[in-house]
Amino acid sequence: MKNTIFKSFKFTFSLMLTVMLCLSFSTITNAASVKDIPVKKTISADITGDGKADKILITTTMDDDFRVKKLKVTVNKKTAFNKNCTDSGINYITAKYAKMTNKNEFIQLMGIGDNDYIVFNQIYKYNNTSKKLYSISKLDNTACEIVSAKKNRLTLHHGEQPAETGWLTWKMSYKFRNNKLVLTNATTSTVKSTIGYSRKDSYSKLFRKNIFVTAKKLRFYNGKKLAFTVPKGKQVTLKKLTLSKGNIYLQFQYGKKTGWISVNNKNYDFESPYFKKVNSRLAG
Repeated sequence: MKNTIFKSFKFTFSLMLTVMLCLSFSTITNAASVKDIPVKKTISADITGDGKADKILITTTMDDDFRVKKLKVTVNKKTAFNKNCTDSGINYITAKYAKMTNKNEFIQLMGIGDNDYIVFNQIYKYNNTSKKLYSISKLDNTACEIVSAKKNRLTLHHGEQPAETGWLTWKMSYKFRNNKLVLTNATTSTVKSTIGYSRKDSYSKLFRKNIFVTAKKLRFYNGKKLAFTVPKGKQVTLKKLTLSKGNIYLQFQYGKKTGWISVNNKNYDFESPYFKKVNSRLAG
C-alpha cells in the first residue's frame, strides 16, 4: 500500500514538475526582452517571427585607420543588411536585440565615433519576403540605446548636453505602429542632470537633486504666457523635459509654480549663463 502511494506521489510530482518547467520555458521564450548582440559572435534569437531561434551574426571590416569600413548582418547565414561606412568616422558598432512579442522583434545598430559620439542609430525589423532588415525608426539625435521592452512598447535612453544646463539624460517610450516606431509621449518626467558627479562641491550636491541656481533673472513660460520670473541667485528644480520639432524645453519648479524654458539654443551667450557653475562642467 505504501509502495503504491509512493509511486502515485512520484508520478504526480513528476507531472507537476514537467508542467512547471513547460510553463517556465514558455515564459522565457515569449517574454519581452532586450539583450546585447556582440560583434563577430553568433547569437540565437527569433528575428523572423516564427517563434524559433535564428542565427544572427554582425560583422565589421576595418580600414587602415582602424575605423569601420563595412557593416554586415547575416540571419541564418544569409546577408540581411549591408552598410558602407567608409569615411563615416565610426570607431565601433554596438547592437541590441529587442523583443516585444513573437511577431515584433528588432535589431538596433549604433555606430560610435570619437568621444562616444553616435554617428548613426537605427532600429530594424526583418522582412520575411525580401529576407532583409528594414528601418522602422526615425530617431532624433538625442536617442541612444534600447533599455527595455514590453509587449506594447520599447523604451530608449536619451541624452543631450544643452549649454544652458550641461548633460541631461532621460527615457522615452515608443510604440510599434504601421511598421514604424512612434513616440508615445514627447514629454517625460524621467529627466536627470548628470553634471553633479564629476566634482565634490556644494553645487554638485544640488545638481544631483536636479536643482539649479539662476545666474541671472530668468523668465519661465506656460505656452506663450509668462508663468513667473526668477531673480538671480535663486534655486529652481528641474521636473520635466519635452521634445518639439527638434527643440528641447525644460520644466522647472520655483516654489509651488512650474514653467518652461527653451534650451540648446544656437544663439546662447556663454558669457551670460542661465545657471551658476554649469559652464565649467560642460564637456567637449
